Amino acid sequence: MTDKPFKTLAEQIEILRDRNLTFKDEVTATQYLAAHGYYEIINGYKTPFLDIDGENFKEGTTFEDIFALYYFDSKVRTAVMSSLEFVESFLKQKLAYLLAEKHGENYNQYISKSVFDAGNVLHRKIPEKQLFTDRDLLFSKFHQICYKKYDPFKHYKQNHQNTPPWILVKGMDFGTLRTAIFLLNRKDKKILLNRVFNPNVVSYLTDSQLNNLFSELILIINKYRNRAAHGGRMYNYFPDKGFTFNNLLHSSNGISKTSLSKSKKHSSSLFILLHAIRLLQPNFGHITLEIGLNTALKSYSSKWESQIAFVLSEMEFPSSYIYDDKN
Repeated sequence: MTDKPFKTLAEQIEILRDRNLTFKDEVTATQYLAAHGYYEIINGYKTPFLDIDGENFKEGTTFEDIFALYYFDSKVRTAVMSSLEFVESFLKQKLAYLLAEKHGENYNQYISKSVFDAGNVLHRKIPEKQLFTDRDLLFSKFHQICYKKYDPFKHYKQNHQNTPPWILVKGMDFGTLRTAIFLLNRKDKKILLNRVFNPNVVSYLTDSQLNNLFSELILIINKYRNRAAHGGRMYNYFPDKGFTFNNLLHSSNGISKTSLSKSKKHSSSLFILLHAIRLLQPNFGHITLEIGLNTALKSYSSKWESQIAFVLSEMEFPSSYIYDDKN
């Protein structure tokens, strides 16, 4: 028998009452549990409200307190997804323009071994499909995009017998885009990075530092994007991979090298992600993220002002972070 048997909504409410949780509006709380789920609301956001025993809730805690944090986090998640969609579109267009400009719009010209490096040898080679390296797998995904049976891919293949780069990138998921950029030959990749980052960033960092920063950025973007897409808790999420200490990214935003080395701060957070996206050329990504975070914080503080200090601390935002009426 399972140790987590099904519980009716009434039984869920009773369990929460037994754990010292109170309700301002039990009818609405029941509707929220039915619509969003006990696991998502309670298990996902109960921790800040638990007593020292780790099981019962602190005296005076209401269901509405927990749901407010859940709802706040949903707004944060939406802000992350929206902002990273802008960044993804920006990167796709930069890649498409580079490929067309330097190697032409013909698929057979810009999808070649001279444009993309081989990368690593696959752990599981598939000889019958000629899949031996990262590049082989990437080209296979490109081929699948070209033969999608809906427009604009179908239109270009049938009417132009070609898939130009600005159409190809429309079919890439972020993982494929990341691999394509990673495998670009050194000369093209340097040009791309110079066009992706703000000029002051390019002039401040060495080629090696710039390449490292970009590699870490798209890896971390990928992690945040996947986390958000699967409905994971966002406000205090810290990817298992972070940024190497960088003055532009850390020191200028009040994060010391010592605080990172002693694990007092994570090397990647929403605060750091926000400032990392700011290092890119204009793409609306950082504006969308900042506005979304500020809106979520302002809305949350309207009724739960006492929780803001805790939330900012959990997010590793400065306690002095200003979110009200910010442009």
